[in-house]
Amino acid sequence: MKGELENNKNMKISEKISPAISIKGLTKRFGKTVAVDNVDLEINEGEIFGLIGPNGAGKSTIMKTISTLLNPSQGKVEILGKDLSKNKPNLRKVISLVSDYSVLENDLTPYENLKLFSLASNIEDSDKKINEFLHSFGLEKYKNKLTKNLSSGNKQKLNIARALLKSPKILLLDEPTNAIDVESSRFIRRYILNENIKNGTTIVITSHYLWEVEQLATSVGIIIDGKIVIKDNIENIYKRFDSIINIYELTFDEKDHEKILTYLKDLSDVLAIKPVSKEKVIIDSKDNSFTMNNFSVSIRKLRPTLEDIYSYIISTPNQPLKTNT
Repeated sequence: MKGELENNKNMKISEKISPAISIKGLTKRFGKTVAVDNVDLEINEGEIFGLIGPNGAGKSTIMKTISTLLNPSQGKVEILGKDLSKNKPNLRKVISLVSDYSVLENDLTPYENLKLFSLASNIEDSDKKINEFLHSFGLEKYKNKLTKNLSSGNKQKLNIARALLKSPKILLLDEPTNAIDVESSRFIRRYILNENIKNGTTIVITSHYLWEVEQLATSVGIIIDGKIVIKDNIENIYKRFDSIINIYELTFDEKDHEKILTYLKDLSDVLAIKPVSKEKVIIDSKDNSFTMNNFSVSIRKLRPTLEDIYSYIISTPNQPLKTNT
């Protein structure tokens, strides 16, 4: 899938890069419930890593553990080569977590919210930085309005500006565009990429919008029931599933449209049919060498999307998947 953003997936992944985040044997229990189960994970410096999975899979728990809001029940987390459990005060200075905007003070203005955070974080020359962020996030005209009167999109922009104010080396984004308008979402995605490219910030993002992760991430991990079932560079994931998931684009003459749809519906190997136009359909097939010899049809195999891959993994839970960390 081609997004509106220029992706940075072409980074030289063969070069040896130090891990910004190293997780070994991480387990987190809440009473008898195991939210995260013996997770091993490495995220390299300067990487945009997408962590995806169903609700309750453990994504937010991992994010909160990395950010120091939760302590592990077992296991070890290292940030930039330092043991998180022994260096929390110093490491908090280089980590920012963005979840929902409930951390903002609704009865303060955007300027006051950023000023309050800068004072709590001992940020030098904060007035200059605050004004720069208000400008770059398009919030200047709202700087003296109460935060509670902002739109949800502008509140989330302010929330992200707040997180970036201390120039973090690691930025954790827990569903950063959830339930906000299209233009604000698009702005945030562009800003995330620019932050990564300009400053080399390591970014971890969770999202249920898999096309969004696809546009942003250089590597992806899928977590199910507290376990990482696959983790790899996103291009390697595409290649790995290209021979397993069979998506085809069929192009034909408009006059054959109904006959071809009828034919496809009768094929047991065709799992799904998506009409695109009177001259084109996309199908999901069990057959990795799909043909239609009885019709004049142009057939093109498409690369599976991240959503296709995710759906396949979720629907085949007993399929062994070797993770790559």
